[in-house]
This record gives sequence, C-alpha cells and structure tokens, in this order.
Amino acid sequence: MSKIFLKYDPKHKSPFIYQMFESLSGKYDLMNNLITFGLHKYIKQNAIKKVPLQPKSKILDICTGTGDIALILAKKLPRDTLITAVDFSPKMLDIAGQKARKYHNITFLQADALNLPFADNSFDISIISFGLRNLNDINQALQEFKRVTKKGGYIVNIDIGKPNGTLAPFIRLYFTYIVPFLGKIFGKSRFYHYLPLSAASFPSQEKLLLIYKELGFKEVKNYNYLSGIIAQQVIKIY
Repeated sequence: MSKIFLKYDPKHKSPFIYQMFESLSGKYDLMNNLITFGLHKYIKQNAIKKVPLQPKSKILDICTGTGDIALILAKKLPRDTLITAVDFSPKMLDIAGQKARKYHNITFLQADALNLPFADNSFDISIISFGLRNLNDINQALQEFKRVTKKGGYIVNIDIGKPNGTLAPFIRLYFTYIVPFLGKIFGKSRFYHYLPLSAASFPSQEKLLLIYKELGFKEVKNYNYLSGIIAQQVIKIY
C-alpha cells in the first residue's frame, strides 16, 4: 500500500509537519549539513553564546529535532545543568537520544509545543530552534513558553529570517528552487518544498519584534546571522 502524502495547509500544519519530520528523520542531519554547507552548526553554537546561561539552570529545548541544541548545551554547561528536550516526532527523538546517550543530564520527551506538560515557572531558559514557524499559532506558542519560564528567565527563538542586502534575491532563489531539488535528489523526499513556503510566510525580524511587544514582552534583543538569513531573539521574562 502506498503512503498518503499530505498537502501543506498553513491553517492546519500539525498533521503535515508530523508526517514530514517522521519521514525526514533518517536523513535530517545529512540534509541540514548539505543545505547550509555545515553553517547551521556554527550558527547554533554562536546563538547559544548570546544566551545568559548559568550553572545549575533548568533549560527547556522545544522542538529539539535530533537534539543539536540540547547537545551544545550539555557540552558547554556543567553536568548539574538539567536539560529537558521535547519534540512531537518519535523518530526524531530516537535519533536525538542515540546522539546524546553519554549525556545523563538530558531528558527527552514527546510533547506538543503548544501544550507543554510542565507546571508554570518550571525553567530558567526556554529555547526553540527552527521550530516556531512550524507551529499552528505563534502567539499561543510564545504565551505557552512564557508560562513555563520563570520570571527573570529567558525565552530564545532561533529561526529563518528575512535576509537584507544585495544577496537577498539570490538567497530566495536558492531556497525556492535549489533546496527542494537537493531534498528530492539527496534526501529522497518531496517534503523540502515546504522550507521555502514556511520561510516566506514566517514573520520578518521586525514583525516578530512587534508580536513580542503586543504580547507584553518588554526586553527583546535581536541578532542576525548571514545577513539576516537566520535570526535570533533573546527575550527576558518579567
């Protein structure tokens, strides 16, 4: 029996996103390295440097995927730092668990980012990396992240941004045509057509800052990488 290939519906992303990540899990790391020329690792490591990390912190890694952020944190921080990494794809979590098997301070859980199974004020830092644009409701997600983050703590978002400068048109062409082609040839998947769609519909850095302000976040810092192809916001919770 052939598999049903769901169509992308921006109003109802969840079933499509679930099927996509379950399907891509085996080649997800390979394709990330190929598509970004390995730069995603450099960006994630530099993004973590912008986060005010403290020993003995409780950190939540939302939409952990194959666990890159959780592993960077585990390698950087003392082993008494508790890292909880959540994702809703079991296959992605399986790979993350295999990669992190020697780090006993990471706990992996299957969970919905819009309905996190944690009490209020559970974490010092909540991080989401390349996951916010995949969620059905950005505002609901940010309010949920705020709920589980302690006052005085931080929410961190790392995701695709809107590039600026002379390279912007070439970057859009790359994501629109080259990335889906690479995904089809090397990833053996049609799902990579979603990346340019999600990037195009995701708010720009400026619009995200307005969203944060409307939600009552008072202190937000934005950092751009690679001329704004990737952007990071660090939000302090009051």
